[in-house]
Amino acid sequence: MKRETLFKGSLALIVCMVFMLGILSSAYAAGKYKDYPVPQSCLDQVKKEGSKLYIYDWAEWWPDELFENFTKEFGVKVVRDHYADTEEMVTKLKLNPKTPYDLILGAGPSDAVRLYEMKLLKELTHAWLPNMTAYLKDEYKTMDFDPGNKFQFPDSIFYTTYTYNDKYVDKNDPLMGSWGLLFKGDKYKGKITMIDNAQESIGAALKYLGYSWNSDVESELMEAKALLMAQKPNLAAYDSWPSRLLKDEDVWISHLWIGDSWWLSRDKPEIKGVMPTEGSYYAGNTGFIPKGSKHTAAAHLFINYIFRTEVNVLLVGWIGYPPVHKHTMEFMTDEMKAWPGFVLDKTYQRKCDTFDRRLVEGPGKEMRDKIWEDIKK
Repeated sequence: MKRETLFKGSLALIVCMVFMLGILSSAYAAGKYKDYPVPQSCLDQVKKEGSKLYIYDWAEWWPDELFENFTKEFGVKVVRDHYADTEEMVTKLKLNPKTPYDLILGAGPSDAVRLYEMKLLKELTHAWLPNMTAYLKDEYKTMDFDPGNKFQFPDSIFYTTYTYNDKYVDKNDPLMGSWGLLFKGDKYKGKITMIDNAQESIGAALKYLGYSWNSDVESELMEAKALLMAQKPNLAAYDSWPSRLLKDEDVWISHLWIGDSWWLSRDKPEIKGVMPTEGSYYAGNTGFIPKGSKHTAAAHLFINYIFRTEVNVLLVGWIGYPPVHKHTMEFMTDEMKAWPGFVLDKTYQRKCDTFDRRLVEGPGKEMRDKIWEDIKK
């Protein structure tokens, strides 16, 4: 299912964005922030390459205004194609490395690592990314899987969690707040969805059982498999983006990323986000330039653009995911800061796992693939 902007016309969201951008305009006027334009060599190369930019991402996740403003300012025509889930994207690039996308947005570090190791990504030219160099938080420049952001960049942070509708789900349910609501909530049979992704669904089961999301221990993975197999009769579906099902109240509980609960709540305040008590998984919403890119300079121009403070405020205020930009949080509303998982909590993060290579290589990857094959039969 393609992502859909469910609250695009929300008056509350529009008022919120006007408020945030108004504060930011005042800060710019006071000289507190500045932008770092890309070097002329990048702009010259954009013209040589034809002033186009082909982006592959989730459908209508980011605000249209962001892409439209980029085109107005730089004269670069943006053409977007959309994937239904990141496995579809990885498979497409693997099968046809010359697929002419210039920029992938909305993936995760596991996708970037797999594609890089298959030699399907271009390395970033940091001289063309002065805003990213200036404003990306230091902790996201030194990640073990890609120190120095050689081949990828995060644009925001996600936690994998779940969302529920409190019209139908009792907030006092003894399982509320635990991953157990997904795995042991038998009274919600037929009203639960899980993310259609091996890493996400197996990882959630592992966390509920008290193990690492990244486990490569056979006995632990087999326990997770048994839990998922027992859960399967209670599911409405495995779905990578069950927004319409939640909005139409066809399902009441969905395994989702925390920013998406913010999205849904804008039009449906009965939608609530949860940070599971057992901990979760967090990583960056990741972008990268595929090998088939024919407009690589325009891709760099766009990356530099989204790291402008004013543009990043627009982006994060729309999608509801925690920022990686040093200053963006300063302009978020109190309502957004109070949303579960939006302000990164170091105490909570100590209960969580983040990406490591056991997810994409070695026996853990092999066992996950086999477990997922069996579950999806």
